[in-house]
This record gives sequence, structure tokens and C-alpha cells, in this order.
Amino acid sequence: KILFAEHPHTHMPTMLLLGSVAAAMHPPLRQSCPLLPCFQPSRRSPPPLCQLGAGARGRLFLDQKEAMTRQAEVERDLLAPHTQPMVVPKPSKKKARAMGGGGGGGFGAKAAVAPSAEEIATALRVDTLKSEGVCYVPGVLRKESAAGLLECVQDELKRAYAAVEAEPESSVARFNVPVDTFDPLRGYLLLPLRDERSVEAGEPDGVMVRALRECLSSGSVLGELFGSSLCGGGKAEWYDLVALRTEAGAARQPIHYDTPYQKVPGLFCAFIAMSDVEYSKGATVFLPGTHRDTAERQAFEQGSEARDAMLGAKQSAFTALKAGDAVVFDMRTLHAGTANLAFSEGGGQRLLFILTFRNRKAKGALGHAPNLRPNYRHRGITLAEMRSELESPEPFAGDASDGKPFGDGL
Repeated sequence: KILFAEHPHTHMPTMLLLGSVAAAMHPPLRQSCPLLPCFQPSRRSPPPLCQLGAGARGRLFLDQKEAMTRQAEVERDLLAPHTQPMVVPKPSKKKARAMGGGGGGGFGAKAAVAPSAEEIATALRVDTLKSEGVCYVPGVLRKESAAGLLECVQDELKRAYAAVEAEPESSVARFNVPVDTFDPLRGYLLLPLRDERSVEAGEPDGVMVRALRECLSSGSVLGELFGSSLCGGGKAEWYDLVALRTEAGAARQPIHYDTPYQKVPGLFCAFIAMSDVEYSKGATVFLPGTHRDTAERQAFEQGSEARDAMLGAKQSAFTALKAGDAVVFDMRTLHAGTANLAFSEGGGQRLLFILTFRNRKAKGALGHAPNLRPNYRHRGITLAEMRSELESPEPFAGDASDGKPFGDGL
């Protein structure tokens, strides 16, 4: 099976192509609505070598992708009546009073220390992530930081295309896929800890380092969430550092999970917007609560009529991220990327900055390999180690705790 979705490397059980959804498929897609239209050349377009190949593997990829796109269109219609924009979580009055602490007690009673506003906000996000499997988190990056990071990622993308054009075998190290199954409309760009432009300029505190510090430091909005016991605390293992790219014409994806259900959540991921993301350029739709082993999740696993009935009745929420905002989710949660429309309909390149950490207390199979450059993988680099490195004079310029250099990961 081909693994691709909002996270291109993800779980989509083969059974999802069977049953009532498969029966509802349209005529062959190539006859009416080409899945991969001629790519419009632009400054950041994939070079010709990075277009889907005409070989057997490329044709199989296209055939399976077409089937999954037809399935996704059926799912879109099932979900549409009950889909709404995702909002920042707000506590109920009862929960707000509980989180606020303080108060009560007569004369001489021991005064309770009221938590700070930041602590209350983090507690609410952890609670939402635990109960819903997904949480909108505003202000992960400052607007100017997001804009600088976008420019940095665009430069890394341009360099990656040039590298693969020169050495096709480097595609896996740069994009996590071989050239013959590279999708020009959707995929990952594996990122370095220190961006290449800053390294060339001899700047130790470059754009990528500053963005990581803003995201992961103790006391930061996202850092406190990743550092919670739910997500694995300081021992949580660094697992993904990528930009997720979609281009105008990218099809909607089938509903899927990135890691199968197990009792202890294993992976937590942040999609961070580097610019305002219009719906026409693709959002992510989530089915809150489906990270748990509920009747809804079981219906999804069963497929066929039970699955369609669940999707037709389930409340879902789509992201409408502003620059610097993030959606953080338990990767067991069902979700999918929506279509990036044609240029004429408001579509265009969308880049999201992605960070994932693994909770080491989860012992079951994750079904999701690290999305890191090859020499960053399986080294056990933790959140605590990254924080320590980000406080140093030259972050990621030396060796990690395993005695090997951080380097560029290639």
C-alpha cells in the first residue's frame, strides 16, 4: 500500500478502500479530473526530475492515489453537514474556578497559591489534548518569527530541489521518498537543526535555531505542552522536524490516523503556520475524541457501512490557522488534509512547520517512522537535551549526548 496523507507517511488500512465507500467511487479520475495537472513552473517548483515517474512504481502510486482521492471525496460529503472551524479551547465556569485555585478558608487558613495565567492556559491545553485528541494553540511563534521561518524554509526547499536535481539518490534524505514516487503537489521537506544559509554566514543563532528556541524552551507556549507528562516530559524523544508542503491542485486526503490505537499515547505533533492559511490552500480536518478506543473509533476500523454511518454523524473541526498559531494533536486522532484548490480558485503553495515528540512510556508499535534527516534518526535526542542545546552559545554546532555531531542530518 502507498502511505500518504496530511502526514504523507501514515496509516490508511487497506480495508478503507473496500465496502460502501469503494462502491461509491466515480469513473476513472484521469478521464474527468486529472489528479496531477501539469505543474505550473515557478521559482519554488519541483524540477522536472522531481515529478512523478512514468515507471511501474510511479504508475502504481498514481493508481492507488486516485482511488484514495475518490474515497476522500465521499468522506468530504459525509462530514460536511457537521464540520465547523476549530476554536481556541475555553474552560467551563466550573473548570475555570477549579483551575484558578485560591479563595475559601476562614481566618488563619493556609493561603493557596493561585496559578499564573500561563499555567492555567497550559493546563487547559493539556486537558483538551487529553480529552479531544487535538487542540488549537495560538501564538506559538511571534508573527515576525513566523515570517522569517517561512523565508528560511523556502530557501531550504529551493536548495533541496537543486540537490536532488544534481544527485537523484539524495531524494530520500531530503524529502523522505525516492524520486520515482515524489509527489509534486504534497510531501515533506526534511529540515536541518541549523539552516544552511545561517551556517554559510557563520551565524550560530540563525533563523531555524531561533524558531526552535521560541517553540521548545521552558516557559514557551508549545514547550510547556510538549514538556507536560501527557506528552512525555523532558524525556520525550524528538521525532519529526519537517515542513509539510502542498501546492495548488493537491487532492483531499482520506481520513486516517498516523499511529494506531494503544492505551498510552505515543506521538504528539504540532502543525505550525508560518503564514495565514486560507481554507482554499488546504486545512486539516480532525475528528475530536477518536484517539480513544470508542465505538466511533471501532466503527472506523470496521469499515464499510458502520464506518460511513459514523462519519456521517460525527462532529468534525477544521483548522483555520493564522501565522504563528499551531494545532497540536495526539497522532492516534483521525484526521485528513483538505484539498489545495486550483490557482484560479485561491489555491497556492502552503508550508507548515512540523515538530513531533515521542512519549517513551508508550511501548506499542507506532507505525510511524521518524520524519527526520537520516543522521538525526534513532539517536534518542530528548526535549531536555534540545532545550539545553538551545541555551548554549552555539546550538547544535557540536556533539549530541551520544558523542556524535548534530550536523546537518544528511
